Amino acid sequence: MEQQVIGAAVTYPIVSADMTITAMRNSGYKSTAHAIAELIDNGIEENADIVELFAVESTQRRSERARYHVEKIAVMDNGDGMDYETLRRSLRFGVGSRQERKGIGRFGVGLPQSSMSQCQRVDVWSWQNGPENALHTYLDLEEINGNDEQVPVPQHDPLPKEWQDLSKGLGPTGTLVLWTKLDRVQWVGAQATLQNTEELIGRIYRKFIAKGRCRIRLVPVHGWEILGQRDALPNDPLYLTERTSTPAPFDTKPMFRPCGAGTVGKVGVEEFMVEGLDGKKYPVRVTASIAEDASRRPDVEGYPWPDNISPILKPGSTPWGKHAARNLGVSLIRADRELDLDKGWVSTYDPVERWWGIEIEFDTQLDEVFGVTNNKQAATAFSELAHFDWTEEADGTGMSWGEFKEQLAEDGDPKLKLMDIVYHIREKLIKKLRKDLEDQTRGTGTSRKRHEKAEAQAEQAVKKRRAEAGPSLTESLEKESSPEESQQLQFESLVETHKYPEADAKRIIEETMAQHRHVRLLTSRNPDSPAFFNIEFIPGMLQVALNMDHPVYNDLIAVLDSDIEGASQRDLADRLERAASAFKLLMFSWARFEDELPENSKTKDRVKKMRQDWGRLASEFFTADDEDDEDDDE
Repeated sequence: MEQQVIGAAVTYPIVSADMTITAMRNSGYKSTAHAIAELIDNGIEENADIVELFAVESTQRRSERARYHVEKIAVMDNGDGMDYETLRRSLRFGVGSRQERKGIGRFGVGLPQSSMSQCQRVDVWSWQNGPENALHTYLDLEEINGNDEQVPVPQHDPLPKEWQDLSKGLGPTGTLVLWTKLDRVQWVGAQATLQNTEELIGRIYRKFIAKGRCRIRLVPVHGWEILGQRDALPNDPLYLTERTSTPAPFDTKPMFRPCGAGTVGKVGVEEFMVEGLDGKKYPVRVTASIAEDASRRPDVEGYPWPDNISPILKPGSTPWGKHAARNLGVSLIRADRELDLDKGWVSTYDPVERWWGIEIEFDTQLDEVFGVTNNKQAATAFSELAHFDWTEEADGTGMSWGEFKEQLAEDGDPKLKLMDIVYHIREKLIKKLRKDLEDQTRGTGTSRKRHEKAEAQAEQAVKKRRAEAGPSLTESLEKESSPEESQQLQFESLVETHKYPEADAKRIIEETMAQHRHVRLLTSRNPDSPAFFNIEFIPGMLQVALNMDHPVYNDLIAVLDSDIEGASQRDLADRLERAASAFKLLMFSWARFEDELPENSKTKDRVKKMRQDWGRLASEFFTADDEDDEDDDE
């Protein structure tokens, strides 16, 4: 181990400077955009109302066919600037200039750690009396590896003119951070670098941008020529903000609406008081939102989709649907800045999950409770609870939710402080959001198409049964009723019993008539019924309603009927396994039903005969399509 001599004393550093920097370079920034965010943090923390992000690409290419590579990335702000001592301290790892938690900073590692994660040299100019009076210092990895462990003494060095010329927000105070010797930047060109950074930057700082507290200017540069410029727009994963980066028509109006009654006089907002390490309680706000009907349906009166978007396109395949897919998760907001969009709370196999949003806002005094990391990219203590199931923890004890919390309190478990929030999100919010989204498209063409093949095959079996067996109840009723009376009964059933919108009910009836079908499969909510499905005998129409509130529906039908867009092979395999297990459990439940009937009873004999008769009839329905194909061949 290397020795250091200070005067007559010999010191033995635990870790050498070059090894420390190497470790810091691999400290876990998720992307170049996340590292850039640390620099923007510093400007906002120093009261800047404009932060400018420059990506400067070289005028030389590595080969004739190669692209121009970014050779400089810089962030300039018009904040308060730094004096001599603060500037020098800003480049020391773990020694920040902000010792109190009053803003978005944390631990003072942002500037050097984020910079060295992307480049081998970072230069900083800062001024408090005009850019011509700037102070300048730097860190260079080659010098650090050469055992130069001191931050270079800041020198008076006017801000270079090329940066002054590029800036639109240059003020009497401010800071410029410049990265060169780039070796870990993810993207090649200036435009690509900013395009890939813009969406994340817009999301992290959406509240600052939307409230007009800070403007973030994006400037791609070739050599020293500006290729174009724009301001980052808010990217709101709750889609409640009016002017955002969401594709038209939702760039100027909210795509979602608040969901939930709320406890603070604002729809969709619940507030919890959580105790910090100082013993004081601080508010945590949970906001929920759900997609407007017009974002998922092209037929909402007064809100048609744009002319260039096909009305038969799946909503998830629209430009705004793809945008929502990139904003999947629970957004964690600390001091108005997003830490993370936590995907641990969503079902990754279900593309419908993109159509809800949840945001959690908390104070910096709750950092330890939520487990905020020093690079401000996660809240680990909270995220670990995404898959925590209190019923599993209490399994076999018979404890209620209240008793379980009392047990956590007795154990001194730190999870207790967040458990009410976790319970609210998982057991109340997400379950309600998913149910509401299922109901939102029940009557649309996309949802109906999932049942079409089964209906068509059932229709063939019914035709055969009509020829071979006596008239059924629906057929007898059809002879006694007019077509208009049958349609009215169907309409009343769909609207009053199954709660379909009138427009959807009319469309469903028209589609059935056009296809000359006498069977219909639909979904309905019936939480008070123990039945997995219910049957209605309408003149000329055998209607089967699957009960969406029954566990069999969730584990058997929903997992198979859900869209497969974006699902991985593993997701699909898991869904098939889940559905297969659900079907087997359904068979076991019937077997147990027969098992519990009195032995040698007439009821048991009738049930056994019913099972056999149903099996024979099922065989006809499952083979009806094959027989129809054979007829076509003949």
